[in-house]
This record gives sequence, structure tokens and C-alpha cells, in this order.
Amino acid sequence: MSDLTALEKRKLEMLLGMSSGYVLNFSNKTFAEFIRDCTGCEIFTPRYDYGSGSKANRLRAFWSQEDDKTVGKLMKEMLDDGYGFLGSDTPATLIEECRRIAARLLGEGPTATASQAVDTRAAESSRLQSLQLLKGEFFRLAAEADRRKAGFALEGLLNKLFKLFELQPREPFRVEGEQIDGSFLLDGEIYLVESKWEQSPLAEAELLVFRGKIEGKSTFTRGVFIALNGISAPAMSAITQGKAPSFFVMNGHDLMMILDGAIGLTEFLQKRVRLLAERGSVCVPFAEVI
Repeated sequence: MSDLTALEKRKLEMLLGMSSGYVLNFSNKTFAEFIRDCTGCEIFTPRYDYGSGSKANRLRAFWSQEDDKTVGKLMKEMLDDGYGFLGSDTPATLIEECRRIAARLLGEGPTATASQAVDTRAAESSRLQSLQLLKGEFFRLAAEADRRKAGFALEGLLNKLFKLFELQPREPFRVEGEQIDGSFLLDGEIYLVESKWEQSPLAEAELLVFRGKIEGKSTFTRGVFIALNGISAPAMSAITQGKAPSFFVMNGHDLMMILDGAIGLTEFLQKRVRLLAERGSVCVPFAEVI
């Protein structure tokens, strides 16, 4: 059994596009041949039956069943081969992180020391503990009678969350008379942030104002609107009709899943950015994101 950490698995899954049930652009035949040639293992056997039996689930079972060197060898071969999937839109930092994971499993180089493996697990444990503290803070804000006070405090909580995932957040600031709740850096791009904690789904006015703030900055500015109770159907229509959306919406359920550790904030944002770019999707159910 490999000692892949939960964080390492999430990074590998993101790189390999496993959320859809697939692995890269392998067919069942090429997937079986690749793993057989690399490790001698037959992936389509009962040993690797897990969940739906998809290629992604079989690879997850492979990670849990095989030792570090076998898993490391397969991951290194997939990274080296690329199998036609490592396009220009694949973050270079993610590729390098996954190469370090494979090297650690193989016992190669300075990234493979036992102390650094312990440090990786300790860092992940520390992050999960920090998420639990933020989750507790979120629940306290939900019970706050003064909703205006809770709304302001939410900005601070989000700033802590962005810092935790090293997204270089900037706290609320003003630009030419506009109040902006903050911004963060994701894969080299700046995103403006707006957050609202209303008792009902948000109407269109706040969203149209936010769209104006984005469009008034540059052609490449993007945004994330965090509406804890979601947005109304008329609001959805208003912000997508006649114009390509320049931002997407997160709701309270999305935030809670991130605080629960169900998905990393960076991975969640990257998936939402891709859905916005490919489909123009402003609101996406969490189950569809993952």
C-alpha cells in the first residue's frame, strides 16, 4: 500500500483529470496496456474493483493496493509520456508538484527523504486543523444576530481562507470611489472578490454592479462573487443575457465543502474557472464541480 497523502492524491487527480471518471485520454485498452507495460499489473481485474469500476476508480484502487515504488513508477511514466494531454493550459506548478510526488515514492532525490514526507503530512494536517477553526468561525458568524456585522466579518474569514491556500489575497480596497471586497491570485491571474450574506437568494442589482467593476478594470480581469444564499433565477438571466460572463458565483454550500476539506480551495477555483471558460457557467452545483 502506498503512503500517498490525501493532498498528494488530490494533486494527482487534478493533473490526470480524474473527476470525470476518466484518466487522461486513455481508452480502456490503452489504459490496460500502459499499466501492464509499466508495472506488469492487470488493471481490469477484481483486485482493482472499486466504486463504479471506472478507470479513475481503478487507479485509486491501484494507489491503495500497490507499494510506493510501483505507484511512483507508474506516475512518473504517465508524466514523462504525457499521453497527449499535457497541453499549454496545464499549470506548470502542478506538473512539477506531481513530479516531486512521483520522485518521493520512488525514493529519488532530495524530495524523497523520510523527514520531508513527514513534513508533507504534517502540513496537510495543519491545514485541515486550520480549516476546522475557520469552519467554527463560520458557524459563529451564522448565529450572529447583527447580520451587517456578520457580513463584514465574513470578509476577514475569506481572507484567512485565501491565505491558507497561498492565493496572495488582498484585503478590501477602494478604486476611484468603488469599494472592492478584495482580490486573489490564481495561476497568474488576478480575481476580484465580492461577498454577500443575505437571507434570501441575491437579486440582480448587486451582481450587475460587480460585473461593472470587473469590466471597468481590464479585458482580462475576472471575478468571484460569493453569495452565501445563492442568486435568484432572474439574477442569473440578467448577468448572462447578451454578455459573456466575466465571473462565477460561489454559494454557502461550496464554501462549507471547502471548509470540510472535501476539496481544496485552489482545485475548486480551477475547476470553476474551466467551467466558466468552456461553458460560460456562472452557477454550478457542487456535485457537478467535483
